Amino acid sequence: MRKKILILILFFLSPFFFAYAEDGEVGSVSRFFIESSYDQENRKELDAKLVEITENLYFYVDKDWWDELSERRQNIYLDKINDLDEEFESNILDKMTEAFGNKPIHPVTGNRNVSVLFHPMQEGAGGYFNSGDQYSRYQSPRSNEISLLYLSTRVLDYEDKGGFLAHEFMHLLVFNQKERLRGVREEVWLNEARAEFMPTFLGYDDHEGSNLDKRMDTFLRDPDISLTEWVGQRADYGVVNIFTQYMVDHYGVDILIDSLKSSKVGIESINYALDKGGYEKNFNQVFDNFKVAVLVNDCDLGERFCFKSEDLKNLRISPATNYLPSGQRGSVSVQYRTKHWAGNWHKITGGRGTLELNFKMEEDLKVSIPYLLCFKEGGCEVERMKIDGGEGSLKVEGFNTDYESLTIMPSVQEKTEGFNGAEGSYLFSWEAELSGDNQNDRTLERLNLMREFLKRIRAILERRGYPDSCRIEGPLYYGIRDSQSVRCLQLFLATEPDIYPEAMITGNFLELTESAVIRFQEEHAEEILHPLGLDEGTGYVGSRTIAKINNLR
Repeated sequence: MRKKILILILFFLSPFFFAYAEDGEVGSVSRFFIESSYDQENRKELDAKLVEITENLYFYVDKDWWDELSERRQNIYLDKINDLDEEFESNILDKMTEAFGNKPIHPVTGNRNVSVLFHPMQEGAGGYFNSGDQYSRYQSPRSNEISLLYLSTRVLDYEDKGGFLAHEFMHLLVFNQKERLRGVREEVWLNEARAEFMPTFLGYDDHEGSNLDKRMDTFLRDPDISLTEWVGQRADYGVVNIFTQYMVDHYGVDILIDSLKSSKVGIESINYALDKGGYEKNFNQVFDNFKVAVLVNDCDLGERFCFKSEDLKNLRISPATNYLPSGQRGSVSVQYRTKHWAGNWHKITGGRGTLELNFKMEEDLKVSIPYLLCFKEGGCEVERMKIDGGEGSLKVEGFNTDYESLTIMPSVQEKTEGFNGAEGSYLFSWEAELSGDNQNDRTLERLNLMREFLKRIRAILERRGYPDSCRIEGPLYYGIRDSQSVRCLQLFLATEPDIYPEAMITGNFLELTESAVIRFQEEHAEEILHPLGLDEGTGYVGSRTIAKINNLR
């Protein structure tokens, strides 16, 4: 008997014994485990005060943070907490549970209550969810043994704070559907994708500076981030958000619901949902169409190549642009590292003649390469490069006469499951070579070009002369109009037909002049660009460009 009593005493004195937080009353204090990597002070535990109990939520705040507030500030934050609870009751709870299923029954408390803990977090962190809280401490030693959502105290000051609560609440619903009901664990990227869509689903993205606006900015800065790799960086949120917006735009929110309410996870669950919805598409095709859509976002090219949402109608990424030399022969080659399910956009323009492009993957992996071919007179077409053994090629005749540019969009699509953190990268390379058309045709074309050039120069000299005192005073750049310095610049550029074949002396620094400056800078790259760490011309006429011009005059 004495032995049993000793065991009970040891249990209650154990550091793992925390009273159930939800047994408290308003004003009571409970001890919580927290994630130190999120906490502003890197704490592992904190004391939190229960400040509000409502029909569906218990609200806790970090006691140290709360006690430093004046009574007036405490009342202000209590009002904000009540506003958040009203959002949960009127907009979040019913809509989300009706679509994505109910809250889990906690195995320790035996109820579906949800608690929210506010504590100061690192800059950029809005909140988190710890699935370990859904188990007892015997299974998860740092479990708080309640259904708990963690939010930064900073969120209380946000206009769209309901969106942050909905994000973390979605993680709780995913846990219930996958781990509790089906015994599987969702891959992080898709778990975050559903949570990221909740502010849009609930209408919290309908204002300037919304979560969607921020994610668009993040995506546009780093669009070539892997969709399925998750390392917790800001760019990860950008790509999963925009990809999910595209999926729901084209396949409805059921793509998220059906994939959630299945025993499959990740890409396989999306394929399951597509099949259930009657779409003759798989994840690979959806991802390829997404790559094209974020590049052109043009419904005229095809409905699958645009966003239907008004909030996303102006979204377009900037491809990595590669300029071929201005002559009829030349080449450009690129080596680049990428990861599974990462978008890459490589645009080729310039030159003239027949373009031959050869692509090679470092390893024999499944690679998909849609490409966009745009016409000189406007409009584009989307095709797909045939890949065999990691290699592929294509030929474009009439490049820069019939066609203005070619953009290839390679992505590695070998791996379809098991994404649980950082992934390895793979090297691919491509080379684009330009060969001229028939030799006689080229010679005739150049003669005609030279005649036209001489005719223009003669007209210019007859009309204006070429003053020795003509000076180029910079800087000069796109958009400047009716400038004597620009006229002097154009007069100089026009002396080289390959640089400025149009030979237009207008005083307006527009597209033709900018293109001529770029060609000039790249022809003299060692003196103009390389000292600045650049390989491609900028079109900006600064001190180095002016110095080189003056040296050649």
